[in-house]
Amino acid sequence: MQSKSSAISAFSANKDVTMKRKPLVSLASFLMAISLGFCSLPVQAVSFGITPFPKGGENATPKDQTNAMKMCVDAGVSGIFYGGTWADLEPSKGTYSLTQLGKTLKYAPKLKRFLGVQVFDITTKNMPSDLTKAKLDSPKVVSRFGQLLARLKKTTGGNIAYFSIGNEADVYLAKHPKEVDSFMKFFALAKKEVVKTFPGCKVGITLRAENLLNGKEPSAMAQKLLDESDVLMFNYYPMENYKPKKPQQVEQDMETLAKIANGKSIVFQEIGYPSSPRLGSSDKNQAEFMELAFKELRKNPQIEFANFFALHDLTPAICDYLAEHYTISSKNYRQVMQSLGLRRSSGKARTSWDVVKKALAEKPAVKPAEVKPDVTKPEDMPTDVAPGEKLPTETPTTTPTETPATTPAETPAATPAETPAASPAETPAKSDSESKSEAKPESAPEATTETKTETKAETKSDASESKSEAKPKSKGWFKFKSKSKSEEKTDK
Repeated sequence: MQSKSSAISAFSANKDVTMKRKPLVSLASFLMAISLGFCSLPVQAVSFGITPFPKGGENATPKDQTNAMKMCVDAGVSGIFYGGTWADLEPSKGTYSLTQLGKTLKYAPKLKRFLGVQVFDITTKNMPSDLTKAKLDSPKVVSRFGQLLARLKKTTGGNIAYFSIGNEADVYLAKHPKEVDSFMKFFALAKKEVVKTFPGCKVGITLRAENLLNGKEPSAMAQKLLDESDVLMFNYYPMENYKPKKPQQVEQDMETLAKIANGKSIVFQEIGYPSSPRLGSSDKNQAEFMELAFKELRKNPQIEFANFFALHDLTPAICDYLAEHYTISSKNYRQVMQSLGLRRSSGKARTSWDVVKKALAEKPAVKPAEVKPDVTKPEDMPTDVAPGEKLPTETPTTTPTETPATTPAETPAATPAETPAASPAETPAKSDSESKSEAKPESAPEATTETKTETKAETKSDASESKSEAKPKSKGWFKFKSKSKSEEKTDK
């Protein structure tokens, strides 16, 4: 499936400009909406996210945006994916566009975070303008990538669980085979920089899953990408020629991807299933796929993270723009993009929305660790037990009954007041600032006092970012508001 992020951000600001014009607007200005999943209890073996695309598409209001995020939080999602092209995150040498990324991640600091820098975004190379002609593995490029990572750490505060370098890079490299060796050298060097900057982070390259599900062995190029990745990253849409396969296909596909992973962990940057009758699908088929997908995702211990696309359908205007941007002539593509939502663009829920909410509310089965009673240690016990939940009765009496403390990247955030009854009773208390933030659904979530102080300090010292961004007059979800004076002070 095509990466929607960069193209949609361009559509947002250049809606009335010819579709053939190359996107100019920063990706970060849109990603707060299209790449989120928020953390809440109960603890799950797999971290789940939902892209909170709002109803109304390009006509969505800030309130629609907030409501979409709140729906995801209340449903019980437990992770966040945030991706941007290198060119969008660093529009020009030493000038960074990271303010929106910082606001997004600071909104819910206890999520399991998945961050992507798209050096390749399917069909295009996306690097700062002064690096476009440089060899990817040159010292100059690697050094600049390290500088970008340093800025990302300052903006995010660290605590990144997964990091992707390239979105569906296999698609780009298949069309540019002469760049494979250069990219592999760059990736090896860049991975070292990522791990040094974000200790414990798993680094990989996002691939298009359907290219590996054709019954053939992975190509030599794809195998290189798989071998060099710490964790395998996929965009998964079970389709052929933009027509969905039967929902039951997910079982076979997950088994195939697990075999390809050969023991490595798997994370899904995107998972989706269209419901359009014109494609031979239906709301019922989509709901069945979601139910089966959750079952398969939780069944395989190799799978750690899965983000579903999307909360609401994309509108026809956005789908037309995406098709033009990626030079896709198939009418089926537009039908796919207009029917991936768990809810229609009008805001009406599909059957799949209830299925997903129910699945997120369920706790996975917990099996006792197979260890001798006299040598049982906390680290030997299952880690997918919700706070306050008792372990199975057959667990040895010497075994601790509480889940071992998780690392910051895995610690679930406080459960919203509207969280389903399946959530544990011992919900962490919210701070006063969080409560005030939730009391204002019409506006974007407020940061805590500590975060506000930090943000002001960053903003004061980094004052040139917004100068590099286009600032069209706008309103609503896809059209950008004119920035206030305080917002114009950004990272540099």
